[in-house]
Amino acid sequence: MQQDTLQCAAGQFTLLRPGANDHQALRAWDASDEYLINLVNQEYPSASIALINDQFGALGVTLNKQVSCWVSDSFCASNALKLNLQKNTSTPLQQLSPLSSWPTICDIAVIKLPKNISFLHHLIEKCRQANIDTLLIAGMMKHLPKNILSYLQKFGTVKRHPFVKKSTIYVLHLEHVTPSKYPKINQFSDIELINHANVFGRDKLDPGANFFLQHINKLPKAHSVADLCCGSGILGLKYAKTHKDATLDFYDESFMAIESARLSWQANDLPEKAHFYWDDGITSLAKGRYDLILCNPPFHEQFTVGDHIAKRLFKDAQRCLSSEGRIIVVGNRHLGYHKTLTKYFKNVEQIAADSKFVLLAAYA
Repeated sequence: MQQDTLQCAAGQFTLLRPGANDHQALRAWDASDEYLINLVNQEYPSASIALINDQFGALGVTLNKQVSCWVSDSFCASNALKLNLQKNTSTPLQQLSPLSSWPTICDIAVIKLPKNISFLHHLIEKCRQANIDTLLIAGMMKHLPKNILSYLQKFGTVKRHPFVKKSTIYVLHLEHVTPSKYPKINQFSDIELINHANVFGRDKLDPGANFFLQHINKLPKAHSVADLCCGSGILGLKYAKTHKDATLDFYDESFMAIESARLSWQANDLPEKAHFYWDDGITSLAKGRYDLILCNPPFHEQFTVGDHIAKRLFKDAQRCLSSEGRIIVVGNRHLGYHKTLTKYFKNVEQIAADSKFVLLAAYA
């Protein structure tokens, strides 16, 4: 966890970034956060704010007195907000998910630009439902989607502020919002998946998951199984279809992913032997719970790429596996998960591989 001091228009704040380490020069904010803080203080000093997609709580702390609700899909972001509010003795905020009903008392929405347009569309639609017509959408130049200006203009009039420190802010005044196509129903590998707008692989099957599914008949029989970083739950659902006696637990740090997995379980007429956890890994359970953990780990956190997430997940798996339990991991070859897993497990075996992916089993 890294700690830095942010000096901005709202004052001076000490901010933590959970998950970062000494080898990663990462902060809890970027230049677009600073830009938003300055703009709100200059042009909207008394506005009631719906704060959306605040990545590590920096905006929730610095704009604290104006925030009426704080909305995020990310468990990690929610946890970071709590830590930073406590660190700066700031007032706790009403935390809501992107699927909740939002209050209709906010004057403006302040949004950090998400990675995918489908999620942005969902957020814009929710703003309209909450009677919020003025949206401040900020992002770094290198992360802006192509044609973002023309995309936003589909929803109303847009003003783009000048670039400052390679960041910008779009002020969108909503005039018309077309309905989102999500949640969306897909069919993959004889499994019906229901995907919300921010789920990884929401429109097509993730290639890593597809490779995993091609070899799922090679997995051992197990009673207590976890699908770690489940997304919409394709790996756990497929295992449950072929192992009727197994009890499945699904974990993801995306609230939309967990709700998608829950809906997908119901859609596939599976027995009531599943639990769903919005969590960063498996933090809430005692040692030795699972006989088998299935994992297709992400290698990015927002726009940051690295293996720090996988390391946390493998460490959780080591603690939560039974003495005879195994974790099955799929990943791109270049990520080197074979070496990473040996830091936590005595035995690492290759189950299958092709030119791009490798499927590994690790155990004590």
